[in-house]
Amino acid sequence: VEIKTNDYYEVEELTHSIPYLVPEAANLLEDIGKNFQDSLKNLNASIYKIKVTSVTRTVADVKKLRKRNTNSSLNSAHQYGTTFDVSWVRLNIDKDRLKMVLASVLRDLRRADRCYIKHERKQGCFHITAREL
Repeated sequence: VEIKTNDYYEVEELTHSIPYLVPEAANLLEDIGKNFQDSLKNLNASIYKIKVTSVTRTVADVKKLRKRNTNSSLNSAHQYGTTFDVSWVRLNIDKDRLKMVLASVLRDLRRADRCYIKHERKQGCFHITAREL
């Protein structure tokens, strides 16, 4: 399904991917955005949208990206429509606090067996893969 900027997340301009995910991954992304905003409300913090920076990649996208990103793999999980990246660097104000809130939301979803999470420090994002239910 196509994903688009909405109340819970912003799809940034994509240069090496296309904005499509399998339905389970699209639902996970929406739940992450909702849970993130709920957590911010509970902390009496300003409300922000999460920033989606990478979604599904074609084989050509992967080849092109590998030329400039050493983290990119020929067998990238992004090729299956199950994986997306959410930036913690681009969270604007108070990014360290917002990163910890987002990490907590992701931890809870991982513990519920909804996803796998990889913290990509060099890229400033969380690499998230939906699990089959």
